[in-house]
Amino acid sequence: MILGTAPVKVTLDVSSFWPDGVTIEVAAKELGMNPRSITTMRKGTERGNWETLVRLSRWLTHRTGQQISIDDLLVIEDDDYNPGQEVNHNEQS
Repeated sequence: MILGTAPVKVTLDVSSFWPDGVTIEVAAKELGMNPRSITTMRKGTERGNWETLVRLSRWLTHRTGQQISIDDLLVIEDDDYNPGQEVNHNEQS
C-alpha cells in the first residue's frame, strides 16, 4: 500500500471545545466571520482553510483557557493507515 493513496476523511469539529454560554453571533463577531460559517463549523464540516483553523484554535484557546491546537479540532478517519506497516514504494496501486 502506498500511504499517499489511502482514503482519508478529515472533519473540523469544534463542538467539544465550544465555550459555555457563547452564542454563534458572539463567536462570529469576535472571529470576524459569517454566523453561517460558524454554525457549519460547530456542527462539523469537511471544508475549511488554514487561516480559519488558526483563528479558531487561537480563539478557543483564549475563550476556554485551555491550549487547543489545530490537531485537536480535526477528526481524522483513516482505516487503512498503519504506522508500523512497512511501505513498499515499488508497489503498483
